[in-house]
Amino acid sequence: MKLARASLVTLLLAVMMFIAAVPVFATPANPDSITLDTTKAFQNIWEDGDILLVATYHITYATEPNETAASTFMLSLYNTNGSTLIRSRPVLHYQYNVYSIYFNPDQASALSWGSEYKVRIMGNPAYFTPEEGTTMATKTLLNWDWVEGAANTSRELLRLYCLNLAVDLGAEKNVTWIETTPEAQFLNAVGSKAFLEAIPSLNTVIPSLFLVSSSVTTGSFNITRQNTTGALANETSYSTQLGTAITAAFAGVGDYLGISTKWVVAAWAMLFIVIIASIIFLNSGNTTAAAVLSIPIVILMIWTGALPMALVFTAGIVVIVLVGYYFWLRGM
Repeated sequence: MKLARASLVTLLLAVMMFIAAVPVFATPANPDSITLDTTKAFQNIWEDGDILLVATYHITYATEPNETAASTFMLSLYNTNGSTLIRSRPVLHYQYNVYSIYFNPDQASALSWGSEYKVRIMGNPAYFTPEEGTTMATKTLLNWDWVEGAANTSRELLRLYCLNLAVDLGAEKNVTWIETTPEAQFLNAVGSKAFLEAIPSLNTVIPSLFLVSSSVTTGSFNITRQNTTGALANETSYSTQLGTAITAAFAGVGDYLGISTKWVVAAWAMLFIVIIASIIFLNSGNTTAAAVLSIPIVILMIWTGALPMALVFTAGIVVIVLVGYYFWLRGM
């Protein structure tokens, strides 16, 4: 009985220690202020029929919460009476920033262009009680917020809109987001990073917005494929350089020996070089001289196409080694 009581006490102590060890997560404080400043919807940016919603917001904190903005706040699109969520995306930063929600053509087909949808910047309900002006801010998309146009027109309007936003954002943060040249204005490195976080892959469709950018080619285009003719190889082959009669003679020898004409020509070239080198060696007794003076014959054989370059390269290494041996090592 005493053992059972002791075990029960031990278990209770363990449970109490476990509860005490579990961290308690504090709910982040409400922002000092929250506003949804601008909203624009652009069409035909990446594909015909798509919609890109771009918004700027303030989630103002004197001291930002320990929790990331992505876990606490989101940009959302609701239906016209604000009761049904259509799509949302967690924001990445507190304070004053730009963000977007993208609808591909299939998703955009469920939207009614020009309708008075509600756009909200709002706190995650897991942390905040939804309250307009305190933990969320709502704007209605009005007629002038819908930017119509074909792809080129919409992209140019989006480019100009982003530059205007970059000026405002940079001024409030006291950081320059754009660079101006005599030709145009561009997002600098700071502005590029911010806008590519807000609107991923924007540089692929509006490369002119970025100081350093990449682009993709869209639409149909034709590539003319160039076929190789092998003209140079034919002009420098042994059959061309040696002539029809000599090539036919080599071919006959190859047929008799059961090897290709190419190997017959190579064997003849090597034999010719060996004969020349032997004559020089027998008359001078100098191996190096025989090797060196055979080089013009090797060049001639290369010109006729009788010797492959790989074989010549190997022979050249051997000659270099011999020359080095006789003129350097023996000299020492």
